[in-house]
Amino acid sequence: MTPNTKKQISGLRLDPTLPLMIFDADEVLVHFAEPFSTYLKKHNHRLHLNGYRLDNAIKKAETDDVADPDTAKDLVWGFIHEETKNQPAAKGAPEALKKLQAYAQIIILSNVPHSVHNDRVLNLKNIGMDYPLISNEGMKGPAVKEILKKHKADSFFIDDNPYQVESVYNDNPSTVCVHFSVCDLIKPYMPKAVGASVEPTSWDDLVSKLINCLKG
Repeated sequence: MTPNTKKQISGLRLDPTLPLMIFDADEVLVHFAEPFSTYLKKHNHRLHLNGYRLDNAIKKAETDDVADPDTAKDLVWGFIHEETKNQPAAKGAPEALKKLQAYAQIIILSNVPHSVHNDRVLNLKNIGMDYPLISNEGMKGPAVKEILKKHKADSFFIDDNPYQVESVYNDNPSTVCVHFSVCDLIKPYMPKAVGASVEPTSWDDLVSKLINCLKG
């Protein structure tokens, strides 16, 4: 956890006696792979996923050659800096969060560079998901631990990345970890998430399971 992330967390105003749900953004609340694929086409490349890695899935449009590491990095960063403010909402996500807000506090913990923090805030606000946002780097377990330092009520963490789920599970054993993705492109290659006790198949299923957890 960076000092910047810790500073953002210190500015949160949360009620420690109320349940808290911590959501990831990319491929949970908003789509990444699909708009990134569109972006690549504009830059004479294409997305060809064959596993749970992005760096070797970027190929030149005219050939089957994988983009060299520097080019791949430039394309990813180009997309982040140009398109974070435009990422489309996952179908059902805004409505689902509104339902869940009746049961718990909601914040967003996103591994987005701080340089586009405000772009992500604006993007989410424009598509109906105006909730506190913390930008993070690296594993999320330490950040969630910091968020929950004084928290007394139930807590939930929802992410599409199985390694982030495992990180939060290891650092926060009382938190209910949920492995959930809206990206159909990556699902065939998704590793099992260690520590996930809830694995919904849709936003409706996710809402139902989280509410049942709170009622149970």
